[in-house]
Amino acid sequence: MPMTRKEIDEFLAAPRLCHFATIDERGNPRVRPLWFLWQNDEFLFTTRLEARHTGRDLRSSPRVAVSIASEDRPYRAVIAHGRTEVVEKTEELLLALSTRYGDAEGRRWTAKAMTEPDRVLLRMMPDTLLTWDYRKESTDSPKRTVLGA
Repeated sequence: MPMTRKEIDEFLAAPRLCHFATIDERGNPRVRPLWFLWQNDEFLFTTRLEARHTGRDLRSSPRVAVSIASEDRPYRAVIAHGRTEVVEKTEELLLALSTRYGDAEGRRWTAKAMTEPDRVLLRMMPDTLLTWDYRKESTDSPKRTVLGA
């Protein structure tokens, strides 16, 4: 069974890592773990445009896939596909993202990130959102969730 909108929001509020997939300039897939923030039916991520492969990959194609899964059984997961766009890097948004993973560590990380000239925030409003929750009966495949509904 798919997750409800409320279940999606609750699941994505937990400080899990996402697996963020891009395609490099040669067409090869690349996956890396990233912090994320889910708010207002969109994801926020952060990366460095010059110092990381992520920035270079996004220059060749802004299309990404994101997977967030529980580590405990019965498994739950959200998979999203969409295009990223660079949005203004603000201390407020970096703190909202980073302190989900530990308050003191997030504040230290944000102070450093604000000094990195190529550090950006990425926004992705999913084109596709697939979810499943194996705690529910009759879950045999992911189900598409329409966010605009």
